Amino acid sequence: MACGTASNDNKTANKQNEEATSSAHLFLLGTYTKSPEQGIHLMAFHPDEGNIQTISTAVAVENPSFVIANEAQNLVYSVEENGGEEGGKITAFSLTNGKLEKLNSVKAAAKSPCYITLDPSESFAVTANYSSGDFSVIPIAENGQVKPVTQVVAHQGSSVITNRQKEPHVHAAIFHPNDGNLFIADLGTDEVVVYEFDSSLEKPVKTEPIFRLKVAPGAGPRHMVFNSTGDKLYLIHEISAEIGVYSYEQGELKHQATHPLTEEEFEGKVGAAEVRLSPDGKFLYASNRGEANEIIVFKIEGDGDLTHVQTVSSMGKAPRNFNITNDGKYLLTGNQDSNTIITFERDLESGELKPTDTKFEIHKPVYINFLP
Repeated sequence: MACGTASNDNKTANKQNEEATSSAHLFLLGTYTKSPEQGIHLMAFHPDEGNIQTISTAVAVENPSFVIANEAQNLVYSVEENGGEEGGKITAFSLTNGKLEKLNSVKAAAKSPCYITLDPSESFAVTANYSSGDFSVIPIAENGQVKPVTQVVAHQGSSVITNRQKEPHVHAAIFHPNDGNLFIADLGTDEVVVYEFDSSLEKPVKTEPIFRLKVAPGAGPRHMVFNSTGDKLYLIHEISAEIGVYSYEQGELKHQATHPLTEEEFEGKVGAAEVRLSPDGKFLYASNRGEANEIIVFKIEGDGDLTHVQTVSSMGKAPRNFNITNDGKYLLTGNQDSNTIITFERDLESGELKPTDTKFEIHKPVYINFLP
């Protein structure tokens, strides 16, 4: 009798998961953790019902501040952002029937991995390691597990903001959508460094860079995104709270324009965080923390430059990350310091945002990754 009850309970739970995910926008949520029961959450946003729910949680993962999935959406990879003597980790999970199951972890061979990406072949993961000022290359096994780090490429140098830029602080790693080159944003040295990447090699990074882009001193490059054609790079400058527009051609980046995220009359602390493009590629969104706590909307013009459209409150403190639903109709922002996820409606024609009543409280939400 007890076995039959357990079986029925499992069937009920599976049915509830199927119903929860059938009409919802599913997303992975990375967090900063304080206790073992916290970790990575698989969430569902239901716009028609005006709510957000937790479907499952991968527990005992320490500070999974950046979480991604493979193209097939059956594997998930996370950093464990720690900067102590042991350094951080990279952890792999399977994602099946709405449940995250840990596969394995390996050491990042670096301190404070804060960003992770997969190369186009999905043979390697690359982490940006903030505290140690380098990036790590991690092979992916056929079963999806992570293997020990095969390369750590260190940066050298500093820049002008002495309390933030005494040494390198690698903050992002992305691959070009066409040529497959690896782009590394370094907040500490005010650079974007471009590397050749060959996934057929055991050590795929050619350590001598193809190109170094020096951004304005004190800008603090953080996150970045290419347009779909790959000829424009949009780079958020964390320290100066700006968006930089850079053209890309034949392996070289050139500065086109820089746009402030704050109004002229603004006075206070800033901390630009995330940059995203709308699914149709017509609008750019950026977040600004500090005492601003805003989401800023830009229209992308024909030449790739930006025109300011709107600035709205993030409705909380420290909007470290946000993301747009795949249909483009909603934007969800994670306010790290107020422990909330806030939902905005998004006008598909104007790009403008309007806050909704949908609010979800959860400990330290710091990364939102929508699944198809």
